[in-house]
Amino acid sequence: MIRFFIYLQLIYLVFFSQVFCQVVLASEKYTSVEAAQLERLKSIGYGDQPRVYLRIFKEEKVLEIWVRSSSEYKLYRSYDICKYSGELGPKLEEGDKQSPEGFYHVPADDVIWNSAKWPRSLNLSFPNVFDALKKRTGSYLLIHGGCSSIGCYALDNGPMEALYAMVSIALKSGQKLVPIHIFPFRLNEANWERHKGHGSVPFWKKLQPVYDHFNQRRKLPLILVCATGYHVYRSGVFDDGVPQTQGGCMEPLPISSVEDAGVTEIAWVSKLSHYYKTLLPKQRAKADPAGQIKVSCNLKRPSCKKWLAMRKRMLKRGVLPKSLLK
Repeated sequence: MIRFFIYLQLIYLVFFSQVFCQVVLASEKYTSVEAAQLERLKSIGYGDQPRVYLRIFKEEKVLEIWVRSSSEYKLYRSYDICKYSGELGPKLEEGDKQSPEGFYHVPADDVIWNSAKWPRSLNLSFPNVFDALKKRTGSYLLIHGGCSSIGCYALDNGPMEALYAMVSIALKSGQKLVPIHIFPFRLNEANWERHKGHGSVPFWKKLQPVYDHFNQRRKLPLILVCATGYHVYRSGVFDDGVPQTQGGCMEPLPISSVEDAGVTEIAWVSKLSHYYKTLLPKQRAKADPAGQIKVSCNLKRPSCKKWLAMRKRMLKRGVLPKSLLK
């Protein structure tokens, strides 16, 4: 009988310790703001592993947070962008004070750019593969609070805190990266008519298939970067019906998970990887034995030095796009 009670006590202690450890680990994993945000998400049916996608419309000054529920994304919340730099049109070079347009992402290991000025900020990973191909330069491009901007997108501090918590929850719960798609405006007929004489129209037209794909399916497409611009990849063909094998393309832009693009599309891309090596080889720098990085910004600028440090960390982890290597 004594042995039986001792056995029950051991079972109780083991069970209690497991529950206690789970509670402690959960509290350590999320901040209080993140924990509150996660509880709200679960209360409205998103579960404890949300998958997040961000969409920005520059002219409307709106940032949308989309969260995937089951097989598709649903709009969770929208925030006003307090300020962005420059005018409509993509960022072309360091110092032009333009905020980027195009397809970017927050990488899991480079979310936090802690500083006294912006304690909560998200790295846009500019330049991406397309920017590098077009020799576009810039550094330290962020989404941050404080309502001031020199090439970044700024929110008020309250919304920025909530946005940061959402992104952090997604990455801590297993999402590889958070896609950020930045459009000049909502790409509908009325807006195209208003901006039909703008010099950036040819570039903006290459954003349309990605915009349409998501609006129609509420799923993220697999985006390839080619000599002619961005392309949505579907079952061996581009969005315009041209077979993928007719043009050399660089590696696809990162996706947050296999579910976003689909196993079939990813398999097709892997089979065609040899085509990526044929596109403008002189423009595509490679890593040397010392692991140096091609510097495409002014090293006299503090932002460039911070950008270079980030690239070195990404190179060390093996997640730096080949087009940005030296």
